[in-house]
Amino acid sequence: MTNKNNNPTEACTSSVQVSTAISKDDLLPLLKQSIPSISSYKVVDTVVQANAEGFRVLVSHDDDNTTELFIKLIDASIYTHKKWADLRRTLLYARTEIRFYDEFLTSLRSKLSCGWPIAPDCYYAQCDLSGLVAEDESPSAVDALPAYHTASSSDDDDDEIILKSDSFIGRGGSLLLKSINPITHMQHSPLTMSQASQCLAAAAKLHAAGWQDESLLQRASQRLCDNGGSYHLRIRNPNEIRDMEQSWAKFVSNFEHVAPSNFFKREGVKDLGKRIKDIAEYVSMELSPKPTDKYATIVHGDYKAMNIFIPRGIDDNEEKKNSNNNNNDCIIIDFASAGVGLGMSDVAMHIAHAVRPEDLRNGGEERLIDEYLDALRNSIEGLEYPRDIALRHYRLASIDYFRFILGRFWRSASVETFEKRKNSPNSTLVNRDLDAALGFVERVVTFLNDVEKEREV
Repeated sequence: MTNKNNNPTEACTSSVQVSTAISKDDLLPLLKQSIPSISSYKVVDTVVQANAEGFRVLVSHDDDNTTELFIKLIDASIYTHKKWADLRRTLLYARTEIRFYDEFLTSLRSKLSCGWPIAPDCYYAQCDLSGLVAEDESPSAVDALPAYHTASSSDDDDDEIILKSDSFIGRGGSLLLKSINPITHMQHSPLTMSQASQCLAAAAKLHAAGWQDESLLQRASQRLCDNGGSYHLRIRNPNEIRDMEQSWAKFVSNFEHVAPSNFFKREGVKDLGKRIKDIAEYVSMELSPKPTDKYATIVHGDYKAMNIFIPRGIDDNEEKKNSNNNNNDCIIIDFASAGVGLGMSDVAMHIAHAVRPEDLRNGGEERLIDEYLDALRNSIEGLEYPRDIALRHYRLASIDYFRFILGRFWRSASVETFEKRKNSPNSTLVNRDLDAALGFVERVVTFLNDVEKEREV
């Protein structure tokens, strides 16, 4: 899959065949393949992520003009130390994001009359995972094996899977995107209520663009994630559910001395691990629409604050900046988990991940939900999402995100790890702030009560 566009104002739309082997030490071939007028470049900043490397570059054109671009590279050979399941997840994240830019961004943009770009303009997107991941392989096919592999014993043991060394050569992917101007936009977490509202309005417009579009969603289920979301139950380690009660017991043991007196002994709280374990499958099923289902849309799947560039000047306590420019919309990045889902999964994750607990009290949480719903309805005429159904979806999505947090993070959380992460904006607030964590517990217990009663009827 390869794309290029010589017009730096438009998203990538046309395809050409080029080499997939791109060296981070010489990015000029990639740049010139995408925009032939580029004559040279300078790396301004480097971003090393767990699953990719990024480079913010200042490029010079033949006419002496300059443009700032962002290159994202995924080189499979760098991650050969990972177990196959982890490596496969890394590669599929890359493939999903590249396909989103290549095959879906332009279509989604065309559905919105407001002209909002959704994501950065894309000039080049390519991916080659041949021999590692089949072209039609679903991210949720957890037992999938690479095409070229041997095994010293059983393929049932992930540790035993051995890939041929040459199967990684030239495998991976790359994106060339328009760089987002740090003067007009920023990344930040936690968010003020105004910032969170702006981010949720952006999510609403993304969801509106894919809302109940059966043809688009059918393609998304085949080309992106059939179940959108980085923490969907189907792609998680089954040990997380199996050990849910032990994870909760460990969390209680590590935090009961700093929590309010008898907090963990409250009715509905003390057995929370078992309650989540018992209801996890039901909740996940309710949040996994088919492309033909009502309220189905394309979700981002990892809608944390650091995956959104927020316009500067919308902070409640900050003087308005750049009020006379056209840079007052959020720009979303990192579509590695995009796919079919319910929009409330993005909303619930975002609120838990990035909004301070004191802002959610006294009606703050529902205010954000209502502002999201207003933005959703205002994005496309005639779009319907009844508030009672939306709130039910939000309760389910909050429980689902809690299941992920408890199974993945809280099993090893402690006062010390919270302290270590307290200033890490990329970490979810409920895994670095005790007040946020306990507030999340209280909200989820209330939501669980409602869902459990619903199942009894």
